[in-house]
Amino acid sequence: MIAPAVAGPVVATQRPGRLREFGFRSLFPLTTIGLVLFILVPQFLLLSLSVSERFDLKGGVLPVGFSADAYMRWGEDIVKAAGASMAVALPTVFLALLIGTPVAYALARLQFTGKALVVELVNLPMIFPPIVLGFGLFQLFRSGALPPLPPLLTLIAAHTVVATPFMIRPLLLAIQRVDPALEEASLSLGASRLTGFMRVVLPQLLPALLTGIALTFARSISDFEITFLLAGGDLATLPVTIYQAFETGSSRLGAAVAMAGNVFAICVIVSLELVIKKAKWW
Repeated sequence: MIAPAVAGPVVATQRPGRLREFGFRSLFPLTTIGLVLFILVPQFLLLSLSVSERFDLKGGVLPVGFSADAYMRWGEDIVKAAGASMAVALPTVFLALLIGTPVAYALARLQFTGKALVVELVNLPMIFPPIVLGFGLFQLFRSGALPPLPPLLTLIAAHTVVATPFMIRPLLLAIQRVDPALEEASLSLGASRLTGFMRVVLPQLLPALLTGIALTFARSISDFEITFLLAGGDLATLPVTIYQAFETGSSRLGAAVAMAGNVFAICVIVSLELVIKKAKWW
């Protein structure tokens, strides 16, 4: 007599709960699919435009015919732009790694007055609009406050300033999760502070290190405002070449450079990740 009276309300309340659970679970695949489409569809349109025989697309989506003329005719410009981007991005990543790792370690392990303020100051390049940073760096390098540098060195220095926080942030969070007792144990066994860091801490930072390298490289290779303001037409990186192509009305060249830049950036990031994963410096 008691069991049926209890079972009825339980069943009645389970159905709305299951419906809510189904709706909540379906939210994740729907949002994921929407995000992926929002990322891939514009790239597909650029690819269609770069291989189309005409400057318009069929239905605004599909290419009219097929032609690799844009890549063949402007292949040399694309290679030069990729080389210029690499000449800036790779040294930027290297310098950001050299500067960002000790800064992240110090912010994670040391306690000093004004530490919170220093953390916020380090994060400022991630918050400021690129055009604001570009104008500030332009005044710094062009006002005579610093000795004149070649355009390449100027861009490397400027990109290092704006990209290093993207290296510091993931490393800082990862170092904070490493138990300091592990370092102290290595010191008690006779290891130096540097050896303890290289053999105990650094292997646990590999995911954060890969994230920092990818973010730093992406920030440098995709920069337009700072590169254009400081180098102008003296050093045409991929973003500058894309802008110049569209500015002159050559949308197919801009699309071809954009697609080549996407493939190029993906290949470089994957290669860097493979090299780091196989490296055994610790």
